[in-house]
Amino acid sequence: MVSVLEELEGLFPAAAAETVYEIRLDLISPDPGQPRKEFDSAELDDLALSIEANGVIAPILLRPDPDQPGRYLIVSGERRYRASERARRTSIPALIREVEPGLLLVLQLIENVQRTDLRPLETAQALQGLLDSTPGLTQARAATLLGKSPSWISQHLALLDYEGATREALDAELLQSPETARRFEQLPEEGKRELLDKARATQSPITRTAVTSAQPVAPAPPPRVKKTGRPPKERTVPLPPLSPAQLAVLFMALGLGTVPASQDEIWEALLSRLTL
Repeated sequence: MVSVLEELEGLFPAAAAETVYEIRLDLISPDPGQPRKEFDSAELDDLALSIEANGVIAPILLRPDPDQPGRYLIVSGERRYRASERARRTSIPALIREVEPGLLLVLQLIENVQRTDLRPLETAQALQGLLDSTPGLTQARAATLLGKSPSWISQHLALLDYEGATREALDAELLQSPETARRFEQLPEEGKRELLDKARATQSPITRTAVTSAQPVAPAPPPRVKKTGRPPKERTVPLPPLSPAQLAVLFMALGLGTVPASQDEIWEALLSRLTL
């Protein structure tokens, strides 16, 4: 069984064997399954100026429209097609191939990811569509096809599970990387709302630095008390520097009788007299 990767490689025979056609723009339509839904207007204007001066250097890739004979759908090269319209060209150089539906999304993802990045949520939705529509295609194999790491794939797919403020920020293009979105999702709800409102007011993306600064600071742990497992040792207050004879006179004067043998008993006897 031919793998998806082998089929993909088979779509690109040597350039010498290719026939480049000049196709009228009014016979071409964007593919409705194209992952990219929005194109930067300023970038298209710049590309249109280049096309006016130099023409379209690399042909776009088309496939016959299965529903409208004589018309074509764009497989890759929609930016060049749109810029050619802005440059008031009437035709564009193109390669025409029959492309299996299961490979269309792979080709379109490769073009968008490698040339001009999709929005994170567009990428996530396209990746999920690719995995759902291609039996046997794993995340690891999708990473190989796109020239990305498996973690890049999983980080983007995780975006589809976010709800609430995080999804709102992604929809509004205020979170522009999966890693920033992941950190944003971990904030308390009030922290998310505060950052989202500020980003909307300023029309500025939410940065990783802003998310990190908004994370609550954990309270410092209490100081550790060293445990010995033994009760604290009582300290004995030493007696004044009196000789045994002086102690005997003191006890006689206080009416305490004979001087006890131990220091603790001497103190107990003296304290009993002082508290009377």
